[in-house]
Amino acid sequence: MNTNYKERKTISGKDKEAFDEFLAGKERWNAYVEKHGDDTTVDFSGVDFSKHRKGKGEFNFSGYLFPKNGSVSFASANFGEGAVSFKDSRFYGNGGVYFEDAKFGKGIVLFECTGFGKGRVTFERAQFGNGGVYFNGSAFMGVVTFRHSRLGEGDFICDYCEFGGHVSFESLKFSERLSKFSLRHSSFDKSLDISDNTFNCIPDLTNTKLTNQVSLDRMEISDDYPREGDFNKSDGERLCRLKELSEANKSYQQALDFHVIEMRAKRYIRMRGKQDKIKNQNTKGKKLRIYLGEILHRYLDKIFDIVCIYGQSIIRPGLSLIGLTIVCTLIYANESSLDYFPLEYGFLYSVSQVFSFVPAGRSITIGILDKLFPCEPQQIPDVIYSLSLIQGVLSFLLVFLIGLGLRNRFRL
Repeated sequence: MNTNYKERKTISGKDKEAFDEFLAGKERWNAYVEKHGDDTTVDFSGVDFSKHRKGKGEFNFSGYLFPKNGSVSFASANFGEGAVSFKDSRFYGNGGVYFEDAKFGKGIVLFECTGFGKGRVTFERAQFGNGGVYFNGSAFMGVVTFRHSRLGEGDFICDYCEFGGHVSFESLKFSERLSKFSLRHSSFDKSLDISDNTFNCIPDLTNTKLTNQVSLDRMEISDDYPREGDFNKSDGERLCRLKELSEANKSYQQALDFHVIEMRAKRYIRMRGKQDKIKNQNTKGKKLRIYLGEILHRYLDKIFDIVCIYGQSIIRPGLSLIGLTIVCTLIYANESSLDYFPLEYGFLYSVSQVFSFVPAGRSITIGILDKLFPCEPQQIPDVIYSLSLIQGVLSFLLVFLIGLGLRNRFRL
């Protein structure tokens, strides 16, 4: 009895013939699909492929073709432990492609160079095991969403992809597990959403073509990064791109957060580069000059980070200024020539050094100094002049850092 496949509207995973053809390999499956009409639906939703996997071997669906206009569903399908490959497959057509709630076990998931049509492509709530997910070189003509997908340890790579519709990576589950998240060299014709995620890596959006808004709301880099204290040499470039996108979105606080990590990464990468340069020098003189220059640069940069987090913190320089004022107050009072401990005069003189750049501060300085040392000016200890100069310079720098923090905090 000849079967008229053209009249069939659905290729179902519950049909033994269809299921066997699907597992039989590219040639038999593609020939089987060819027998059906272009608007045929492929429905493998809820199918448990794990029962048909040979050990933990790969499920190789590379080069598989699907009906041109029908939808394809692997919703809630279970692929079990092991690699799964849809490399070079074609889901072209106006129908949707559904992998929501699908379960991929431990192993690599490949969708490299895969073609998707104008229909919606969804991996919402899909579960990926450890091993990595790769969509390199794939083309999507419609909407793509990975919202609430559950990720395992490994890479999530979508390099050199073309996205024709809206793309969402919003609220990924366990995004902090990823060792790499990359959209490098990809083009986006509509909006891109990576909001509500915390990464333990630096998302790579370098060399991307973006024609619409990119949403990075509440996207953060984990405080644990880098896990092993070792920045990647490309982190500076990646962070610079994220900072650029945040500034374009007027998200200045987020841009400052990225700037802080960028500066720390560049400091580490520069230090590593200088160490390699020192090793390659032949003379001790050149090695010493490079070493001293790098030490100065590194510690100035580190002090700037510690004191004010590169201009982000108001509290840190504020507390430093208060601490400096109190310490100097005690020293001034202790060095006074009065018979008692003039704490109030020491405090007023210390405060006047904080605002020594204000005309009123200079006049107060002279008056309070006369009360601390009611004697001839030449009998004032040299330590008072030295400490006053040091406190004035440090106070000016700390006041400047407080102003920088206020400017960054309330930037419009």
